[in-house]
Amino acid sequence: MENIIFIETDARDLDLIQPLWKKLNHHHRQQKSDFQEHYENFTFSERSKTLLKKSLGGEMHIGMLKDKESEIMLAYCITTISEDREGEIDSIYVLEKYRGRGFGDMLIKRSLEWMDEIGVKKKTVKVSAGNQKSVSFYERYGFRPRSLMLEQVN
Repeated sequence: MENIIFIETDARDLDLIQPLWKKLNHHHRQQKSDFQEHYENFTFSERSKTLLKKSLGGEMHIGMLKDKESEIMLAYCITTISEDREGEIDSIYVLEKYRGRGFGDMLIKRSLEWMDEIGVKKKTVKVSAGNQKSVSFYERYGFRPRSLMLEQVN
C-alpha cells in the first residue's frame, strides 16, 4: 500500500475516472443480460451528465487510488448525495490485476464514512443485471436486496 496514493475529490475531477469507467462499461457489456445494447451505446458523457444532475443541490465524492510510481489510476468509487439527502454508491471499479488487495474495501468504507459525515437518510447501491458477483461484495457492508426493478425490453 505504500506505493498507492489515495485521492479524495468531487465533481470537478469526474473526468479523471473516464478511462476506468470505460473498462467498467466494457465489463457490463460482457455480462449476460438483456441490456448489453445499452452498454454498447452508453457514453461517459451521458453518465457524467446523469451523475452531475443527480448531485445538483446535493454532493459528490470521488475516491481514487493511483500508483505512486507509474501514476496509473487503479481504482475509483463515485458516491452521490441527492438534494433529498439520500446517498448512493453510484460506481466503483478496480483494475482487474489489482483486485483482491483491499482497494475496493478501502474505497467503499471511505464512501460510507463520507455519507455518515454528511448525515444521509439512507444509503443505496444498484447492481446491474448480470453482475450478480458484486452483490456479495456489497452485502459485506450491510447492503441487502430491497426490491427488484424490471425494465421492459423492446
